[in-house]
Amino acid sequence: MKKITLTLSSLVIVVLFWYILGNFFVLKDEQKGSSNPKLQCVSYAPFGKDDSPFMMDKGLVISEDLIRNDLQLLSKYTNCIRTYSTVGLEMIPKIARENNLTMLMGAWVNGDEKPTRKEIDTLIKLTNENKDIVKAVIVGNEALLRGDLSDKKLYEYIKEVKTALPDVRVTYADVWEYWLKYPNIKEVTDFVTIHILPYWEDDPMEITTAIKHLADVRIEVESILKTSDILIGETGWPSEGRMREDALPSKTNQAMFVREFVKLAQEKNWNYNIIEAFDQPWKRQSEGAVGGYWGFFDKDRIDKHVFTGDVSDFPNYKYLGFGSILLVLGFSLLLRNSTISKRKLVLFTIVNTLFAILYMLQMEQFNITVRTSGEIVWATLVLLTHISIYYFVLLHIAKDTKPQIIGIRQILKEKHLNSDTLPMVMFYSSFIFVLISTIILAFEGRYRNFEVYIFAISAISFVLLYAGRFANMEFRAFEKLSAIILLITAGISFYNEGSLNIFSNVWIIIALTFTYILFRGSNNSSLSELKHLVKYIVIFFIFSIALRYGIIADKDIIAQCHLNEDTLLCGFKNAIGYWGYIGVFGVIAICLSILTLFIKNKKFSLIALFASVFAIMMFNTYVGSIAFIIVIMMMCKEGNLKALNS
Repeated sequence: MKKITLTLSSLVIVVLFWYILGNFFVLKDEQKGSSNPKLQCVSYAPFGKDDSPFMMDKGLVISEDLIRNDLQLLSKYTNCIRTYSTVGLEMIPKIARENNLTMLMGAWVNGDEKPTRKEIDTLIKLTNENKDIVKAVIVGNEALLRGDLSDKKLYEYIKEVKTALPDVRVTYADVWEYWLKYPNIKEVTDFVTIHILPYWEDDPMEITTAIKHLADVRIEVESILKTSDILIGETGWPSEGRMREDALPSKTNQAMFVREFVKLAQEKNWNYNIIEAFDQPWKRQSEGAVGGYWGFFDKDRIDKHVFTGDVSDFPNYKYLGFGSILLVLGFSLLLRNSTISKRKLVLFTIVNTLFAILYMLQMEQFNITVRTSGEIVWATLVLLTHISIYYFVLLHIAKDTKPQIIGIRQILKEKHLNSDTLPMVMFYSSFIFVLISTIILAFEGRYRNFEVYIFAISAISFVLLYAGRFANMEFRAFEKLSAIILLITAGISFYNEGSLNIFSNVWIIIALTFTYILFRGSNNSSLSELKHLVKYIVIFFIFSIALRYGIIADKDIIAQCHLNEDTLLCGFKNAIGYWGYIGVFGVIAICLSILTLFIKNKKFSLIALFASVFAIMMFNTYVGSIAFIIVIMMMCKEGNLKALNS
């Protein structure tokens, strides 16, 4: 009877949790039923959910039907669209006119003169043909921010367009700080177009202070540049993605920001354009998952109710609740023949309830963040590993037992797999996942999500299963080195994120839990035997970091190279940057790491180690991290360590 009562209580808690999450954490529309004025202007990129501007060079042709349907929909909400490119999108003005929409027409300019020339020529041609709907033209978008070209070259492009279009207003668009850094651009534009995106600021703004920050910035720019003729060319808030400090992407925060901004802009009589019409999944490639979720409509053109209506952060809470119910009921079957104490039964219920919620929260996060084949493989492996961990921890609680501690090497050598040994295999798998993630978060964390829900399951599970017995785990040099790496990268991640990001803080607690287990379990391994390997790792990281920040990402060098790309230094920088962008270093690193499984040679192992560190620092962080772990695992084998230390 106690089992049934506690299982029912678990189900009630799960149902209440998801019901409250779905129905109480909701932004209510106080103006429901009243008519709302149309937005001044909205950013529009005419790409379907599987399209990308990077595909246009490979033959992608934008569908006129897609644009027509999009603009018919947008015409209900705005009188104007802002575009960012012209080549391949020549049909947009005609369709905009059909839907009584005006345009802020943009040309994409960068350091590559050939496509930039085509963009500018097309911009001039389309503007001359459609002066009745083109309110202004925007020559370049955040080109100075990206370092795509020098301010001098940008000035020349803008001046050329102004000369060709004397009766059309011409501007350039960039993040507000870059207008203050390059005030000379104001001399050649008819008005100033600034981007104010509180989420993306170097000091991210929490949602309750975001609008005030925007207003302060708008006033500051007007004061410094001594002009009130300012267009807020981009502002908005993402509906999904990773937290930055205390700036949290969410559906309710997006709706709150847009509604409050529009109200303020009307009061202040500001000119504005909001980013953006539709979610753009292709942006995830360069901005992480958050980049794909700035739209008022999702990738399938379904209304996210950013303007009007009630908004919930978990509109599909019923499906998530149903999943949690299935997990609770399924794992409760482990109690059928159990005769455990009341205390253990309560523990079983608490763990089952908590894990059922955490598992479905992670499923929801993966549903939002996973897109590429690599991400799908990662998510599948992580979910399968943790459903196994979920099962084993409840199995041992139900049996009132603890798993035997058998070293992972002995398990793999003897292929001795059962309910006693498999939890150790699951621990090993989970700690490798955590190690990969923490390295990525440390060195390329700006766009990486914190998968705290699922890894909280493994951290809690291994504390429950092995507490008080960590010192008996028979870990060796690799695990001790992994503990050191986890500790350092967790520290770097904390330094990068600060203390305001709750997801980062939880992740660091998870990483430190694994660090402690690994360090205690490897107490028979001496730190002195790792000193030479650690020395090489430190040297390789220092070299790679110096190269990345001293040359590849150095803004002064980037600016010099835009003025003259023919120097040896610029050729080297551009080559390294391009190879990193297309993933060459990651491929080299993973190939060399696999070869270390077969080639037992000190020099070759060091080359492979350098390649993996270099890949991590040269923007191939995910693959580089996997290669790095493979290499150090092989180098930490007893014979290899002796050779390295000799």
